[in-house]
Parts: sequence; C-alpha cells; structure tokens
Amino acid sequence: MMCDHPLLKTAVFLFGFSCLSSAAFAGAKSISWRDLRPDDQPDRSVQSLAAMDRPEAESLAWQEDAQAVELTGFILPIDQEGDLVYEFMLVPWAGACSHSASPAANQLVHVYPEEPFRIARVYEVITVTAMLQPGFDRAQLFIMDGTRVLDYGYSMRRARVARATKIADPDVRALPPGSFLSRR
Repeated sequence: MMCDHPLLKTAVFLFGFSCLSSAAFAGAKSISWRDLRPDDQPDRSVQSLAAMDRPEAESLAWQEDAQAVELTGFILPIDQEGDLVYEFMLVPWAGACSHSASPAANQLVHVYPEEPFRIARVYEVITVTAMLQPGFDRAQLFIMDGTRVLDYGYSMRRARVARATKIADPDVRALPPGSFLSRR
C-alpha cells in the first residue's frame, strides 16, 4: 500500500539523504594539517608568523576532493547565535586569527556544518568530517576589537562536527596564553 502523504514522503527522503551522507563519511580519510601544505612549506611557529610578511597566495597541497576527510583542530566561530555555531574556521592552534597572527591560507578551513554545532567554549578542539574543497577565498571574522578578513584555502560544506576525543596530529596545539606576543 502506497502512502501519498507529503510529510511522509519528505520524511522518507530526508532519512534516505541522511543515510547517504552517513555512508559518504563512513570511509573518511583521517588527515593532518601538514597534508594541506606543500612539503617544502615549513610549519611556522606562531612567533615567526607574527613577525613575517607572507605572500597573499600560497600553494594548496590537497587536491583530492572526491573523498571525505576527517580533520581535527580548533573552532573559531564566524556565525554564532548564543552557543550555536552556524559557520566557523577550523584552525590548527588555539588563538589563531583572533589572538595571534593568522596561519597561512592553506592552514585555514572554512566550515559550514550540516547542523548547528553547540559550542562549549571558543577554541574548542573538534573533529570535522566532510569533503575538503580546495580554493582560495575570504571570510570576515568579527572579534572584540573589530573585524578581520581571513584568507583561507579550503572549505567544507555539510560537515559533520564532533568534539575531539583524541589529538594525534602534532600540528594541533594549544598555546599558553601570551605565547604569541613578542619577547623583546
């Protein structure tokens, strides 16, 4: 017996779509931040980032956009209402972009979660799973003392976001408060 009720059809469609989304993420490849930069680009410390004048465009190492990936980092909200985050930057260290210099564009990932993420605190460590799309763009970040335009090299849409349970990537690091300040 077929049911032509529109709500039932919508529910069946959404369930099927969520199953496809789950299946797409099932074989996600775990990657690290160094996978996003060319081999000849060094991992720069926060202190050296604050002092250097970087070129506007940098190389994007990741070009495999046909497979879902899993990347762990710190959440930096862009669009937030209360504790719900609708859009954010995933960054490799706590304090990046708002309390210290921005990482290179190929070390910033602009994320649109599949559903709003309930944040417990700024710079919470999370794991994001989705297709990683290479491509330079810009996003505006509102911080306490004004706004900042961030150049980023990757984006993830309809991303699954979860609190990180472990950090295996050596590039993901929490920095002590003030470690990004000059020590002259």
